[in-house]
Amino acid sequence: MNRNLLFTAFILACSFAASAQNGFEQASNIISVDSPARANKNVVKIYPNPSYGKLSVSAVTSSTLHFYIFDLEGTLVYQAVLTNKERKVVDNLKRGSYMYNVFENDESIEEGKIIIK
Repeated sequence: MNRNLLFTAFILACSFAASAQNGFEQASNIISVDSPARANKNVVKIYPNPSYGKLSVSAVTSSTLHFYIFDLEGTLVYQAVLTNKERKVVDNLKRGSYMYNVFENDESIEEGKIIIK
């Protein structure tokens, strides 16, 4: 993985951490922030969100996606490569709020918040 991708993911996680501390909330079970390349399209489904410790992450596209979860301090706590509409289960997250980021071809295409109760 190249350093620019990780650096971009880290910077985005830090900016989301600041947003979360300022009251950033999302009521939907599927969270995304629009990007010019994929306006109004979610490329991953995260459910249930909020969760009680076990999440399912699914790609809704056949493209290769790099999925990252960060704590609010910007520390990478989970990473996965999702290919061909693949589904992964994340069950090692502790109670709290997290930020996620999805990359395709070294470009951030989706980001959002995950809550573990």
